[in-house]
Amino acid sequence: MGCNFSTIQETVTDFVEESLKEGQQQNTGDDAGQSGSGVSSVYDSLPPGAETHRVRNVYDGDTLTLVDERRVRFLGIDTPEIKEKQPFAQEAKKYTADLCNKKEIYLTYEPNGDKEDHYGRLLAFVWARAGDGQGYICVNEGIVAEGLARVYLPRKDSKLHNLNKMIKLQNDARINQRGLWSTFTDYDVVTTANGSAFHKINCKHLSNVRNFNHMKASEAMSKGLHPCRTCLADA
Repeated sequence: MGCNFSTIQETVTDFVEESLKEGQQQNTGDDAGQSGSGVSSVYDSLPPGAETHRVRNVYDGDTLTLVDERRVRFLGIDTPEIKEKQPFAQEAKKYTADLCNKKEIYLTYEPNGDKEDHYGRLLAFVWARAGDGQGYICVNEGIVAEGLARVYLPRKDSKLHNLNKMIKLQNDARINQRGLWSTFTDYDVVTTANGSAFHKINCKHLSNVRNFNHMKASEAMSKGLHPCRTCLADA
């Protein structure tokens, strides 16, 4: 009612930055949302401007449908695909369902970012009541901390205000071999100057590329890059 959308988004960014700065995340008493490094995805309160919704069903770890039939795609993450029967796909779905299915959730959006993707899905940060009812968990961050999702940016110029935190949660999950990282072995990959993914050297998407950066997959992920969905679909 009379609020400017961009103003709300700027306020959300300020909220998250202040929470990180002042250490307002809390430990819920169980391990939900708490990484081994002590970085938590649980907050004392919701960001200003959070929208209240109810979930009809959870499709997979990073997609759900609201009771008004709108579909929500979680920002900044990618979970294993159920249709392709990828490892930990069912575990990722269960994680999200336990927090969200048939329950009240809260949505916030990336400041100055797209609110919908080209499929018409809402692109959002999903918040739910923490496991013990104390505080709110950012499900996008929590599922990364559990090792059931990778950090994902669709384009190199995509913005994610909590990217550094998400990468830290992912690194901690990888180092501690949680979830899909339980069988991870580092390997050689290549990246391009403007790409958001890393690849095998023989990837078909690189047929016209002449200049590569060579590095380990772990280093590429620490830079916020994700595995190519073609040559590293099963990585």
